Amino acid sequence: MKVLLSNQISLYAVAVGSAALPIYGKLDRINIPGGGVPNILPRYTSATGGQVYTELTQASIEDAYARLTREARNQYTIGYTTPATPSSSYRAIEVVVHRPSLKVYAKDGYYPVPARR
Repeated sequence: MKVLLSNQISLYAVAVGSAALPIYGKLDRINIPGGGVPNILPRYTSATGGQVYTELTQASIEDAYARLTREARNQYTIGYTTPATPSSSYRAIEVVVHRPSLKVYAKDGYYPVPARR
């Protein structure tokens, strides 16, 4: 997670097959000892401002890739500066827009990039 956030990488995923079944997401929330690692894709995609598309058919998988391509072409970058206080801890952010027709996918926060010398 730290590598994705510190390198400003947004993660998008297309879940297919059994991972796309609605029950799969519910099963992941149950912690069974010795059951292995639950699906962490939703946590990673949400934290990086991305999204998980769950698709079952070839046509819906192709449509998901087309939507991802369109979305990648229509993204905006918002920048701001913070006080120059050295820190390596995670900084939470919140993006709010005042247009109900817009859908915003944004990172939950970031790790500051070390100052260049």
